[in-house]
This record gives sequence, C-alpha cells and structure tokens, in this order.
Amino acid sequence: MTTFRVRAVPIGVLATVLAVVALAVFPFVGGSPDIDAGPYAVIVAVAVVGVVFVALLPWRRLLASSVGDYAFYVWSAFDIVLIAIAAAASGGGRSPVVLLYFATTLFFVSSYPRLGQAALLLFTFAAWLTMLALTGESPGSGVLVVQFASLGVVAFLGSFLSGELMQQMRALGTARSESQRRAKLLATVAGAASSINVLDPDEVLGHVVDAVVELGFDAANLCLLQDGGTSYRVVHGRGLPDNYEHGVHPATMGMVALVRQAGATVVVNDYAADPRGVPQLRDLGFRAVAATPIWGDGEELTAVLVGGTRSQREISPEELEAFQLLGRLAEGSLANVRRYEHERLAVSRLAELDDMKREFIANVSHELRTPLTVIQGMGKTLASRWTEMPEETRSELLMRVNRNADALAATINTLLDFSQLEAGRLELRAEPFDLGELVRRSVDRLASLFGQRRVVVATDEGLYVTADPRLIERVLDNLLSNAAKHTLDDARVTVRASPLDGTGEARVSVSDDGPGIAPADLEHLGERFYRGSDVVARRTRGAGLGLAFARQVVELHGERLEIESEPGRGSTFAFNLPLVGENDLNLTPA
Repeated sequence: MTTFRVRAVPIGVLATVLAVVALAVFPFVGGSPDIDAGPYAVIVAVAVVGVVFVALLPWRRLLASSVGDYAFYVWSAFDIVLIAIAAAASGGGRSPVVLLYFATTLFFVSSYPRLGQAALLLFTFAAWLTMLALTGESPGSGVLVVQFASLGVVAFLGSFLSGELMQQMRALGTARSESQRRAKLLATVAGAASSINVLDPDEVLGHVVDAVVELGFDAANLCLLQDGGTSYRVVHGRGLPDNYEHGVHPATMGMVALVRQAGATVVVNDYAADPRGVPQLRDLGFRAVAATPIWGDGEELTAVLVGGTRSQREISPEELEAFQLLGRLAEGSLANVRRYEHERLAVSRLAELDDMKREFIANVSHELRTPLTVIQGMGKTLASRWTEMPEETRSELLMRVNRNADALAATINTLLDFSQLEAGRLELRAEPFDLGELVRRSVDRLASLFGQRRVVVATDEGLYVTADPRLIERVLDNLLSNAAKHTLDDARVTVRASPLDGTGEARVSVSDDGPGIAPADLEHLGERFYRGSDVVARRTRGAGLGLAFARQVVELHGERLEIESEPGRGSTFAFNLPLVGENDLNLTPA
C-alpha cells in the first residue's frame, strides 16, 4: 500500500495543479458568476503555495514513517476546504467550482482504506453544506440532492474499482513473493546439487546440511545410525548445542524414531510441545521440524536429515518438497560415492589378481620346471653312466628321480583338482573312515619334507568321521606342506585329531611354532594365488593354491577353515568334520 501511495503522490500533485490552473482561469472565462476578486486571488495564491509545499514534501520517507498516513489525510482535507472557500467566493452553491469535489473524491477513494474513504466523503459533504450555510447561496434542494447523490455514486464506484485493483495488486505481490521464494528454494537445491558432486561422503553431508539452513531453517543436522540402528550420532549440525552434536543418542526418541517408525518423511508442527522430542531440543523452542530418511544399500535406513525452525508453526509444501529433494540428493550422492569406492576397490583388486596371476604362472612354471629338470638330468646321467656307477649311487639317483616325479605329480594334481573345484565339477564322495589313520598316513608319507623338524601326532583311536577321504587327505597334505615350507629346521609341528565334546564333530589341527603370519596377510590367506607379503616367505616354493584349495574343500564339506596366528609364536590351521553316528559305526570298513 505504501508503494502505491508513493506512486499516487505525483498524480495527485498534477491533478491539483490542473485544478489550480482552472481556478485561476475561471474568472476570465465568459459567463462566469460574480466573483469577489480580492478573496478569490488570495485563495488561488494559497492553493499555489499548497501545491508547491505538497510537491516538495519527502513523501517516500513520510509514508514509510508513522506520520505518513496523517500527512495524506491533511492534504486531502486541505483540498476539500480550499474548494469550499473557492466556491464561496465564486457564487456559493451555484458555483461550478464544486465540481472539483468529484476529483478529490476519486483521489481519496483510490488512495485510502474504506474507513478513510467514508470519513473524507462525510467531510466533503460537511464542507459543502457549511459553505452553503455561510453564503446563503443554494442551488435548490433538488439540485443539491442530485449533486450529493452523484458524488456518492462516484465514491462508491471508485471505492469498488480501487478495492478490486488493490486486491489484484496484493495477489500480484503475493505471487511475486511466492515466485521469489520458490526461485530461492530451487536455487538452493540446485546449488546443493552442484556442490555435493564430490566423492568425499563427509563433504557431501556437510553441503546438504548447509543447504537445509539456506532453505530458511534455523537449525539442521544429519543423524547417522549406528550399533545396528539402535542409536545415532550427529555427523553434521548447524544451530544446535555442542552437547547434542557430540553425543550418542538412542534411536527410540526424537525425529529419528519417528522416521524409523514411519519409513518416510515426518513433519512435527509444534516440536517444543511434543513429548516424543529430544528434551534438550524441545527446550530450545523449536516449532516446525521436518525429517526425511536417507536409505543405503538394500533399502536400509542409514541416516536421517532433520531441519527445524523457531519462527513458523508450519512448513509449506514447497519447502517440504525442497527439503525432501535435498535428502534424495544426499542419498544419490552417497550411493555414487559407494559405487565409486566399490569400483575403485574392484579395479585395485583386479590389478592385485593380475599381479598374483602373473606370479602364479611364474611359480607354476618353476614348480614344473624344477623337478622336470632334475628328472631329465638324473635320467641322462643314469642312461649314460649306468654301468660305471656303483649300486648305491644308482639307487640314490633313482630315489631323487622318484621324489621329483612325485612333486611334479602333486603340482599337476593340485592344478587339476583346483580347476575342477573352481568349475564346480569336483564331486564330493563322503563315506565313513578312520580320521586318525588318515592323519598318520599323511604324516608318514610327507616325513621327508620335515627334515630335522620334530613332528608330533596326537590322534584318538577309532575316530571315525564322514567325509571324502581323498579330498581330506589332500587338505592335510597342503597344511603339512605349508608347515614344512614356512618353519625353521628346529621347529615343532603338532598334528591333532580329537572329538569335540557335545558337538558331534571331530577337530583336525596342524600347529607350528614358526615365525607366524602378519595380521595384514592373515585376512588374505585362503585366496587363490596369494602367497603373503613377506619377501622371505614368498621365496618358498609353491603355486599359491594350496590353502585356497584346502579352504574350498573344507567349505564343500559344510565346514570352515580356521586360521590363528601370532607373529613370532606360530600358526594353527584347523577344521571340523562330522563324527560317524553310533548306528553307522558298524558299517565302517574293517
């Protein structure tokens, strides 16, 4: 309204100037009534001074202050009185000067509220009647009634039109404000969308919380669920007390609890009075509070975005939509970060596998070439010097040929078995067998690998289990070979096979007091081609498939290969196998 009145001032001044010009010219126009020249000239002079005074007033500042409305009313009242005096000096009720009342009426009905319009219309009638009473010059009752009625009709029509105009202006102003507010919301969301296009999840969440504050919320925070969703902590907060931001809170209270229960966006319009709110936040006087879920992989609730305001009781649909959009942006950006991290790890893992594969090919080539070279060398020596060699030397060379042939066969069998296992073509043929006997047989067969190492075998007699004896023997061979390769000559290796009380299973373990395994390597043991990061350990012979084969065979039996190790104190490899039931014990082979 103030802006409209500021624009109306120059129009009113121009209209007043035209009226003063008309008053000044009026006496010189033919057919004018008798005019008292002296008083009339004074009236015109006062009108000119009034116009200049009104034009020079700082209306913008006046209307912005508390006295602006009064100045406007005084101006209109001055014009009404001035017209009455001019009419009195130029013929009273018969003077055409009274027609200027129609101009003043149009001006005040377009510039004042309804109550002000009524007051100024009554003031106009009062000034007109006072002028008639003082001059005694009346145009007649009938003419006066028509004049007053016409003025009333003009006032009514002008009031209606100005009211409609004001309503349209208010609607336009509201629409403009709403448009600007929505544009700000969209700009905030767009700015957040561009700023969270990063791969640091913490930075993403910080930008989202900042954007919530830019939407007009007094406070915002992002609550990250933890401990299986039973509690949460604030990872980013704005406008909240430090003890809340740095604490851990139960997920059964506040906006987090409401979002968990609803599984969707939740709005509370009077948070301070809501008993479900966090007490220390209710005391801060928050009123309208909104919270939206942020979902992770597998539709799991990972975080909750919260925004609150103290200044309004309700959050508009547009604000809520923008708030939810920020939540979805955060969700999408975090998903992108996770996907990027997964891809980065996958690429890194592929590079590691590629390196391991190259090393595997080199190791396998070495594993095949070394015994083959020995066999070829010994064979040529025996063929060329057989008759010259003593019997003892020939026997030694033949034993070495046989040992290397066995090593070559073992390597080839490992590759073939692992290939079948990977392709899912390795069949499990479970049957009852004596586990203790199988353990002792494996240890005896591989005794030559241990050299001076002391091997202790502790097995229970008649320990029958149900499994594939051929595959379990291969598992034991791999575990025993590892113990022989990775321990010093004076080491002790212990092989145990005994029942586990109350479980219906037997436990097989191979332990040593060797150098142990580094924690960084422990989690990778059992992966194909992996031979450890220790340079010394990697110099030992092997294709890097033994433990991988053992792990998969044990898992094929429905069990798990357990590995315990402490650097400097040794390692233990163990797995369980189901015991044969008493009813099946008589079916075991003698």
